[in-house]
Amino acid sequence: MNIDLLGYRQKAGMQQVDIANALSISTEEVDAYEKAPANVPQELLVQWMQILLSPPIQPLKGIDPGSPYTEFYRRLNLLDQYINSTLPIDKLDIPTPPNTPNDLRKQLKRYRKKPNLVLTGGFDAGKSHLANTMLGTKNLPVGYQPATRVITFVRHVEDRPQWCEDDVLIVNDDFWLKDEKGKIILDFLLLDDQDRFEKYCIQSGSFDVLQKYGIHGENEDIAAHAAVVYINSPLLKACNLIDLPGFSDQPDEVSKDVEKANSAAQIADIVIYASPAKGHINAQDMLRLSNLLSLLPAPENECKNFPTLGNLFIVATHADPSISNEQLQTIPFGAARRLYKQLKEGALKDRRELINRDIYQQDLQRRFFIFWSERPDRCQGLFNDLTKLVGEFLPQTVMSRVEREINAIKEANIDKCAKGIEAYQKTLDDIDSQRKQLESLEENEANRKKETQNKRDYVIKLINNFKKDTHTSFKEYTNKILTVDAVEEIIRNQYEDKKEAKEGISGYLIEKIQRDLGQTIKSNSDKLKDAIEDFLGSYQEALLKLPNFDISMEIPFDIKGAFLGGLAGLGSYGALAVWAASLGNLGGYILVAKLVSLLSALGISIGGGTAAVIAFVATIGGPIFLGIGIAAALASLAWSLFGESWQKRLAKQTVKYFQEQNIIDKFTDGIDEFWQDTTKSFNQCADAVEKDWQKYLDHLREITSPEMDSKERIEEIIKILEELQNFFKQIPWLSFNLKDCM
Repeated sequence: MNIDLLGYRQKAGMQQVDIANALSISTEEVDAYEKAPANVPQELLVQWMQILLSPPIQPLKGIDPGSPYTEFYRRLNLLDQYINSTLPIDKLDIPTPPNTPNDLRKQLKRYRKKPNLVLTGGFDAGKSHLANTMLGTKNLPVGYQPATRVITFVRHVEDRPQWCEDDVLIVNDDFWLKDEKGKIILDFLLLDDQDRFEKYCIQSGSFDVLQKYGIHGENEDIAAHAAVVYINSPLLKACNLIDLPGFSDQPDEVSKDVEKANSAAQIADIVIYASPAKGHINAQDMLRLSNLLSLLPAPENECKNFPTLGNLFIVATHADPSISNEQLQTIPFGAARRLYKQLKEGALKDRRELINRDIYQQDLQRRFFIFWSERPDRCQGLFNDLTKLVGEFLPQTVMSRVEREINAIKEANIDKCAKGIEAYQKTLDDIDSQRKQLESLEENEANRKKETQNKRDYVIKLINNFKKDTHTSFKEYTNKILTVDAVEEIIRNQYEDKKEAKEGISGYLIEKIQRDLGQTIKSNSDKLKDAIEDFLGSYQEALLKLPNFDISMEIPFDIKGAFLGGLAGLGSYGALAVWAASLGNLGGYILVAKLVSLLSALGISIGGGTAAVIAFVATIGGPIFLGIGIAAALASLAWSLFGESWQKRLAKQTVKYFQEQNIIDKFTDGIDEFWQDTTKSFNQCADAVEKDWQKYLDHLREITSPEMDSKERIEEIIKILEELQNFFKQIPWLSFNLKDCM
C-alpha cells in the first residue's frame, strides 16, 4: 500500500525525529520507509497513521521526584567532615580490631549511592524510548530492531567526577572486578575510579559516542560492555537508571546481550519490566519475572508503609492508539491473572515468606502499567507511581537502613573498644598471670588443632552428604512430576484454555521444580548451620577451658568475624549464606565496616530488624541463568478433533521437550555448583579463622613477653582503643524519626 507518509508528516507539522521517537525506530528507518511506503510492516503502518492523524498533544514531561536525599546527604557530609577533622589515629595492629575512621569513610561512599532503577525486558519492548521519556531527554539510542548492546548506566551530571569532562564513556568488561569464577561484579563505586577509566575506557565524548558504539550495528566488533552516561535529568536526583540490552526471544537465552542483562539485574533496587501491550507477558516473560522477583530487594521489611511489591513495575509498552481504552483495561488484568496463577506457588510464595505479607492477585495487578508517550493518559499512572516510589517511599527505606547500620557500627565499636580496654588493662595489671594462661593455651594447642580438624572434616563430610541428598530428592521429584500422566493432570487442573496451556505449562513446571529444589537446599543448608557453629566452638572452647585455670583468656578473639572475613573475594557462598543469615540481628556480635557491605549483599539487616531470607533459586542460578528456555515449539502444536485429548498430547510434547533440552541436567549442574561453592567458601573461611588464630597467639606472646617492652605495647594499644572509643562516641548523627520504618 503506497501511502504518502512524507506528505502526511509535513501536513502534521512533524519532523522525522518525532516519528522515530514515537515509533521507537531510527530516523534512517523513517526516511527509508517514507521513500518506499510499501515496505512498511502492517503493524508499524497502523501505528504510524495513528500518530499522523491524531491531534497534537502536549509532550509528556520527564519524571521529577524532587531532591529526596538532600537532608540525607547533608548528614553524611557532616559525618564525613567529622571524620576528616579527627586527628589521625594509628592503625591498631591486633587480631580482628575495631573499625577505624577510614573504615567508616569507605562505608559512607556506599551509602551515597542512589538506588538503581533497572529497565529490562524483551529486545523489542521499547525500553530505551521509555527511559528517554522518563528522563525527559532523547539521549539514549532507540530503534525498531534490537538496539542497545551495552549496559547503560545513566547518572545525574552532578554525580560526574571532577576529573571527567565527557557525557559518555564506553568501557570493556575488564573495567569491572571479577570473582573467583571470572564472573563480573558490577560495583557502582568503580564509576568514580579515574585510574580504571584511564585503563579500560575504549571511547568517550558526547552523546554521538553512545549512538555509535552502544547499539548493534557497524561497530559490533568493538568490545564494548557498558556505557556511563551523564544527563541533567530531575529523575536522576532520586535514582540511577540502568538500561539493559533486551532478552532474546529464542529458547537458548545465552547471547552476550542476555548475559549482560542477567548480571545487571542483580544490582536492581527497582525493576521496570517492559513487555509490548500486544501479547503482553508471554511465557518467556513469566520465567524472567520469576527470577527478577527472587533477586529483588524487599523494602517492605524496612518500612511498613512501603507498598507490597512496590519496587516492581510491569509495563505494557507500545500501547498505541490502535488499542482502544477498553482493550487496555483488560490487558493488565489478564496478564496479572496469568502471572499470578503461574507464580503463586513459586516466586510469589517465597516473596510472601520474605516480606511476611499476603500477596493477592490484586496486589500483583497494581504493579501493571501502560505506556505510550504520545498519550499522557497512557503514561500518567506509571509516572505518578514511580515518582512517589523514588521520591518518597524508597528514600525512607534507604534512610532507615543506613541509620540503623550507622548506629549499629557506632554502638558495636564503642562496646568492642570498652571490652578491649578492660581486657588489656587487666593484662597490664598482671602480665605474669596472663603469661601463664598463654602457656596453658599453647600446651593445649595440639589437642585444639586435632579437635578443630575433626570438626572441619565433619563439616566437609556433611556437605558431601547434603549434596548427595539434594541430588536424590531432586531426581525423585522430577521423576514423579515429569511423566506424561502427571503433566496431563497438571494441565487439566491448571488450565482451561488451550493457548494458555501451551504457553504456560513449561514455565509452570520449571517453577514447581525450582521451588521443590529450593526447599531441599534450604532444609539441608539449615542442617549445616549447627555443624559450622560446632566447628567455630572449638576455638571458643580453647579460650574458655584453659587447663589448670578457672578463668578464660582476657584478650578477646572475634571468631565469627575471622570466619566471615574469609568470604571476602568470593562471588558465591553456597550454604554459608544461610549460616550468615542465621546471625539475625547479630546481637552483641561485633562487625567491622567492610562486613556490613558483605552481609548487606546477602540480604542481612545490620543492627537488628529484618531477618534475611535467601533466594535459593537465584543462588543456584535459576532457568534464565542456567540457559534454560521454554518450549517455544509447543506454541505450534496443532490440535485434532479425534484421538487423544489435547491435554494428553500437550503433556507428551512437554515431557519430550524437557528431555530434548536437557533441562534436568542443567539444574543438576546447578546443584553441583551450589555445594561446590559451599565447600570452597567453608574451606576458605576455616583457613581464615586458623590464620587469625595463629596471629592471635603471636599477639598474646608479644604482649606477655618478658623480653620485650610488653607494658609499653599494651599501653599503646589501650591509648588507641580509647581514641577509637571517643571517636565513635562522638559521631554526630540525629535520628530521622521515620514513624513507619524500623
